[in-house]
Amino acid sequence: MNRQRREPSTQYPRQNPWRFLRTALVTALALCLVLASIVYVLDPFYHYHKPWFGLPAVLTEKEYQVVGSLRHFDYDAVLAGSSVVENNDNSWFDKAFSCKTVKAVRSYGGIADLCWFLDEAFDHQDVKKVFFNLDPASLTQEPETTFKATGCPMYLYDSNPFNDISYLLNGTVLFEKIPYMLAQALSGYNENLSYNWADGKDFSQSGALSHYLRHKESVKAKPVKAYAQQNEGNIRLLTEMVKAHPDTEFFFFLPPYSELWWDNAQREGMTDVYLQGDREAVRALLSYSNVRVFDFQNEEQVVTNLNLYMDTVHFSPEINHWMVTQMAAGQYEVTKDNCSQVFEATEKLAKKTVPERMKALEKESALTYEQ
Repeated sequence: MNRQRREPSTQYPRQNPWRFLRTALVTALALCLVLASIVYVLDPFYHYHKPWFGLPAVLTEKEYQVVGSLRHFDYDAVLAGSSVVENNDNSWFDKAFSCKTVKAVRSYGGIADLCWFLDEAFDHQDVKKVFFNLDPASLTQEPETTFKATGCPMYLYDSNPFNDISYLLNGTVLFEKIPYMLAQALSGYNENLSYNWADGKDFSQSGALSHYLRHKESVKAKPVKAYAQQNEGNIRLLTEMVKAHPDTEFFFFLPPYSELWWDNAQREGMTDVYLQGDREAVRALLSYSNVRVFDFQNEEQVVTNLNLYMDTVHFSPEINHWMVTQMAAGQYEVTKDNCSQVFEATEKLAKKTVPERMKALEKESALTYEQ
């Protein structure tokens, strides 16, 4: 009997689509968990913990790292300020004032932002000392935080764990920030130089002048009270912070902006506004027993030496160090008894010394003007 031979089947067994989807989903979730774990463990922005495995804290991106460092690092002193304090070596303060310092910095030194940082510090550590760089221009800014308006990564600032996905599964963090952090840490990064940007910058008269575009004409001086509302709001933020922490010693210091900054202030009609803001802030702060104030604005040998600057306001690290040593020695301190003389000296420099020196630069054709 002849049997009909069957051809072998060429069809594959039917796949279960739900099993495939489950497998793919589990694989994807496992991969996400692995990647998130890597970010959590290495944590280049210190969002979850301070450095592990004996690695130094590599602090180079303040918008991403200041908040985490304030929440998780070990310290008892905070250096708060604008970009002009970033070139400080934290160990200068540690040695001069017997403390452990961490930086809380914001590029333009907005008082509301810096006070917000300090609130974070007070919430997480027993802060014994605060070194606060008080930029005169900051008193004229709105007394409101600017983190969200300037595009800061708010998932690192808030306390909502559900939006941390933006950090934990971030390709830039995984493939750029973590390798950079490890490379810096293994090459001997000095964590006391956090956010330092001085390397390679040109601190010289030619360098400073190249960054100053002078107004052709001066405008009418603005009324002294033109920014009264902003001044009052910012001073209120400072005094409320000081009052809320009577056991903390606050060192406020006014940095020495260059003569080019004062010339620009005069051309914009802002000299009296800045001077008045300084007076009001210092007098208000001196009414508290836990406050000391230091004013370096009228140190003529610094302000008029453009070789110490890279632009109108940013001075060399040597000036940062000099200010620390002077504060530790009690020099340039403003008190209730001498504040009037200090203010008069600054006003003289701004309104007499600087204009005279600008005339010399004009004769040398050293100034560049707006078109």
